[in-house]
Amino acid sequence: MKKITLLLISFLLIGSIATAETKLTIMNSSSKTGGFSQQSLAYYQDLIKKYDTVNLVNPGNKCVAMKSVLPKLEGPVLLGWGSDLEAKERQGGCGATLDVSKARIIRFVEKPQIVCQLNTKLEFTKDSGRVALNIANEKLTSKTVNAVNKTWNTKHKTIAYDGWGNGKVALMNGEVDYLYVSPPGDRQVQDEGGLCKYDLSQGGDKSLFNLGNQNIDLVSSNIDVWLAWNMTEEQANELQQTLKQIHYDCDTAISKWQKGCDSKGTAVQKSEFDIDKNHLTRWEQSVKLNTVK
Repeated sequence: MKKITLLLISFLLIGSIATAETKLTIMNSSSKTGGFSQQSLAYYQDLIKKYDTVNLVNPGNKCVAMKSVLPKLEGPVLLGWGSDLEAKERQGGCGATLDVSKARIIRFVEKPQIVCQLNTKLEFTKDSGRVALNIANEKLTSKTVNAVNKTWNTKHKTIAYDGWGNGKVALMNGEVDYLYVSPPGDRQVQDEGGLCKYDLSQGGDKSLFNLGNQNIDLVSSNIDVWLAWNMTEEQANELQQTLKQIHYDCDTAISKWQKGCDSKGTAVQKSEFDIDKNHLTRWEQSVKLNTVK
């Protein structure tokens, strides 16, 4: 009788383990048209195949997302956050700051802003025009436009949009002449027949910093971190490995969004998955760089 009881308990335990649901919430922390929103949707399409239940939460506004929605979410949450967004909120905004040290960074991306145009006959260092900026990092990017005007005697004017996705729409509609965008927005513009000739990095043939006598005001780059929130170490490790797999698989929604895959080195965003304390240091340095008073 004892053996039968023990066997029954064992079967019940095994059954409960086998039927334990895996759940994940993916929250977009920024606008409905920008890079975080597009990646959140891609992750949803890929991770729905890996988890029993995946919920996509898209408030479409960082203030609502970070201050109202995130604190109420229960269970494991995957979300992205940018050093440019953090810098702006630390200076004021709606105060939607996030202490990333309280979460687990599972993907890390450092990227410069890129200057794109639809009219390929224009020359950014000669032909003045309207420049679309992302409102999230408007202070820093406006500073670089001013530096371009001073360095090359242009008279560019800026217009801020809620997310580079909206800025890209404005470019396609002829509302602006140039667009500051982060990868893979540049590829999206190029796919529409546009040109992305310059970037705001600190090095390389396309760098305005190098062309402009290494003026630091011509630099604008930021870091995106993807965070495991409300997760145990085991859950975060599992999700990180899953993200790495879908980034290295060339036939996933996130690889298609990146216009390539990490395994072939063709992704327009270089993702780092081996995270250590140095990444938090780099994050804080990027926040300071994006802080413009």
